[in-house]
Amino acid sequence: MDSDVKFTINQINRDIKKEYTSLKNRVQSILLDNAFVVQRVIPRFPNYALIPNERCGLWYCDPRHFNQTSYFKSTDGHANQWDFSTRRLNLHLLPILQEKEGIIIVDSTRRGKLMPDALSKTIPIWCAVLNSFMQPDKHDVLFTPPKCVSQSEHDSIRSRIPLLVDRVKKLDILDAQDLRKRFRGKILRPFWVYPGSDMLRSSVDPFTGEVVESKWEPGSDEQVIPLILCTASYRAQDGVDKRYGFTYVQGAADDHELWSHGLNPKMLWDHWSYFHDLDHDDKELEGYVESLIGFVEATDHRNRLADIIEVDRITNELSLGKLKDHTTITPNIAQELDSGFSFVIVLSQTVTLSKPHDFIKTYNLQSGSKRSSKDLRGALTEIDRTISTHFEKAIIKRKPIVVCCNSGTDISVGVVLMILCKYYSQDWLLGKPDPVNKFMIRRHLVQLINTVQQRNVNPSRATLNSINSFLM
Repeated sequence: MDSDVKFTINQINRDIKKEYTSLKNRVQSILLDNAFVVQRVIPRFPNYALIPNERCGLWYCDPRHFNQTSYFKSTDGHANQWDFSTRRLNLHLLPILQEKEGIIIVDSTRRGKLMPDALSKTIPIWCAVLNSFMQPDKHDVLFTPPKCVSQSEHDSIRSRIPLLVDRVKKLDILDAQDLRKRFRGKILRPFWVYPGSDMLRSSVDPFTGEVVESKWEPGSDEQVIPLILCTASYRAQDGVDKRYGFTYVQGAADDHELWSHGLNPKMLWDHWSYFHDLDHDDKELEGYVESLIGFVEATDHRNRLADIIEVDRITNELSLGKLKDHTTITPNIAQELDSGFSFVIVLSQTVTLSKPHDFIKTYNLQSGSKRSSKDLRGALTEIDRTISTHFEKAIIKRKPIVVCCNSGTDISVGVVLMILCKYYSQDWLLGKPDPVNKFMIRRHLVQLINTVQQRNVNPSRATLNSINSFLM
């Protein structure tokens, strides 16, 4: 190939990559897609709760507009991998569906697709499994979008539903009669909206010339509880669109580690007016994000205990905690911890102690890190010895042991799971251990997920592998 031609092709590839990873282009694309959610979807279903689907969907929703999130993964909807995840149960949505009689779940997808598999298949499978569990005599319980799911794939998924229902029954965490009563005999029914979808199309009144929204409401002609599955981004040719004064990137929030420079959804929406300004170039935006990160780290050191840690009581002797990143545990914070807990285990690479304390033990492990999840396996022996030393004290003092990490959803959950399996699946004080198996571990994990409602508990596969290896 001619060297000049090769140079030109390489330059074009670099320019395309720069457009795709540009902080300005990504942020402006997210804000444009948010306008669709706020202006077209929420007003169409004003009484339904807004639920962003982690991780991508969080970017498209102002935190002031929602109180809960969901965690449905596209991988559970991939072809021949259709699954009802017992790690991502999302049962915290059931009371919201009961109260609001409908929810809006927001997500997005990259170029080439109309909607993500999480919305086209994972959530429909979740609905179908719960529907079949509630009403085993009902046959039409699976609904998928014809534009995204072929009839043959639909039929293959439907044949798998009984197997997934059996899995839910074995968990023994739901009561079919209670669910039927809760939803008054209705079933869960997904509906799909996206830019240009029929459900959001307006018509013009021929007599007045006014734009009129469709009067049809999901569930108005059926005994269903609607789940409005909203794809925020629109399908652009080649995944980009240059009509807006920036390069629109379809599904811009996806893989934020590649473009965000440390920006997170909360920072974006707390400083919306700055990021919305098209006059700021990439260098200015990156500098602004760097200053925001520095400000957050500085203020974290001044926060009180209630501002730096969220705690969920798991049992009388055990709690699960989420600690803010880059927190320094000062003597005052340590004193507050001592008043509420008999012992504190901190699993973090960013939380530090201003001075050592006998009742606080730190481990250099970070949630979200595959390396740390693997290293957890080696640390569990010492952690177990520490727990066995302090467990009786927690019972006697009636003050729980708290296990913390920076997310409260991964490594700390793994350690709590280990404790539940070792110290609650046996008469521990009499030294009569029950044999630990995968079913026991899974049962405790499901109960743990059910107990912690304010966060989507989701330990990584590497963390669970470390726990399984240690226990078995």
